[in-house]
Amino acid sequence: MTDTLQAWDEALLLWLNGTPEALAPVVWALTNPWVSAPVYLFVIWRLFRGVTWQKGAWRLAVVLVTFAGTDAVSSRVLKPGFERLRPSHEPTLAHQLVLHVNEDGSPYRGGRFGFVSSHASNTFGLAAITLLLTGSKRLRWLWIWAAAVSWTRLYLGVHYMGDIVFGALFGGGWAVATHTLSERLKSRFSAP
Repeated sequence: MTDTLQAWDEALLLWLNGTPEALAPVVWALTNPWVSAPVYLFVIWRLFRGVTWQKGAWRLAVVLVTFAGTDAVSSRVLKPGFERLRPSHEPTLAHQLVLHVNEDGSPYRGGRFGFVSSHASNTFGLAAITLLLTGSKRLRWLWIWAAAVSWTRLYLGVHYMGDIVFGALFGGGWAVATHTLSERLKSRFSAP
């Protein structure tokens, strides 16, 4: 069964990797966390909009705990725990992939292990916790942003679809757990 799933993951990756080629500069930019800074700033503004300063600060703290958790667990626990090579480090795939070339001429391969995608965990976690905290249906576009950022990892050949899907599920699940915990703490300690 795992061989079949791996074969599907590889086939889907090879289909999505580097296509269309003209998008390469946009994809490379979108995968950079600094390019998403306007989204982060908008989320912060939205957390404080129409609420007391204390409630906004509480919301921001919950978002930061969520983001720190998805990043730390995906990078420091899941990736080294599962030890699933990124496709860009997989010897059987490395020469079939279209990899981004860094300014120094070296191919961008990412870290050695890729399960789960931290980009997917972080962006889907941020989208989920923001929607849970604000309850705003107008912010559903954050799901599209998270999916677009996650897709860049396939395009660049540094993640399989399985890494993305499970990263997104992990990020969303972590957000729900963080939100649940924050609501319990809020009611227990009469937080804003």
